[in-house]
Amino acid sequence: MASVAIVGGGPAGSSVALHLLRQGVDPADLVVFDKAKFPRPKLCGGALTWRGTRALEELIGRPAGGGRTISLEFRCALGRFPVRERGEQWLYDRAALDDQLLRAVIGAGVEVRQETAVTSVEGLDGGWRVRWRGGTQRFDWVVGADGARGVVGRSVELHGGFVGRLVEAVYTPVDEAPDDSVLYFDFDPIGDGIPGYAWIFPYPKPGERGLWKLGIMDGRGVTTGRVLRQWTDAFAERNGFRRLDAKIAGWPERYFDPRARAHLPGLILTGEAWGVDPLLGEGIAPALEMGRYAAAQLKRALDQGVRRIEAYEAGFRATEEGKNLVFQGRLAKLLYGKGSHRWLRVLFGHEYMKELAAQGTQAYGRLQQHTWKLAGSYLRQVLRGGIPPNRPIPSTMGPQLETSAP
Repeated sequence: MASVAIVGGGPAGSSVALHLLRQGVDPADLVVFDKAKFPRPKLCGGALTWRGTRALEELIGRPAGGGRTISLEFRCALGRFPVRERGEQWLYDRAALDDQLLRAVIGAGVEVRQETAVTSVEGLDGGWRVRWRGGTQRFDWVVGADGARGVVGRSVELHGGFVGRLVEAVYTPVDEAPDDSVLYFDFDPIGDGIPGYAWIFPYPKPGERGLWKLGIMDGRGVTTGRVLRQWTDAFAERNGFRRLDAKIAGWPERYFDPRARAHLPGLILTGEAWGVDPLLGEGIAPALEMGRYAAAQLKRALDQGVRRIEAYEAGFRATEEGKNLVFQGRLAKLLYGKGSHRWLRVLFGHEYMKELAAQGTQAYGRLQQHTWKLAGSYLRQVLRGGIPPNRPIPSTMGPQLETSAP
């Protein structure tokens, strides 16, 4: 069997490895590289959607620790409405979750080289040279699962979707805490000229209680880190939270673009190296599902003894997860584009959308199957009340926010 290097030991890389093993690949043919030593700090809200919860349970069961939520709430200055999924959503400290996923890979007999930072991958005749500080090794296949600015994609000039910016910190309630069975998604940043949303998630850090993660995503990467940090602290204060972290940390996030290439002969990208949900930045569920898809495609190529996977990108777009990411990208273009104030009014005024969201029969990110009904319902609302205006939505921060900060 051919040798496979998986660069990145997070959920995408672990998912690829575990699914390959399930399909009969010998663990001796796999090597996982990661620059960190697990468990390592990982900035992330840590919430899984219902479908992410199901994918994780199918892969390794229910990891130890963590918490659970039963619903989401979308809100902004225009109002709020509940979003209920088909079942509970698990919630984890990402350091603990990723460590348990990688330990499952190690426990299955795969060699995992932690604290080994891959610096480049270079094409060879019929293979790839993986280079890290202090060594090199030839592999037949390389899987790039190394994140938004991963070395694999940069080395071979596979440029995915655009990169946004997120910041986040740990907070504690000053007085009464919100309902910790709910994930709060706040779209007020749009009213302040930031193309994204903010979140308030309970944070189940092992050994501690009463912690929450608050942060903001700029879905276009156009707002400075200084402004995002300022906005987050003001948002926290307005919602009755006090920051515990000494500073608000930030990180990049790559969003899925259906036009992006993710395959060269003997090399594929998966997870955030390819792209995450462009609307809410959800990364865990797409990483697990992309890993499943990538493993299936790679196993087929290995069995056939070929180095090229026909229609790797198009094949993924035809999967349920791929259709979801394409649909979420369309919504993101509307909500974070030039007509953002109009489309935010559409979102919070769309009666059929809110009816679907409250039923508890749908899964977040699976509304693409209702496209025509949603469009028809919106058109009926337009005929009754006209097209929503794109005039600015009143800022929630007012003079607190220095939007011109350099």
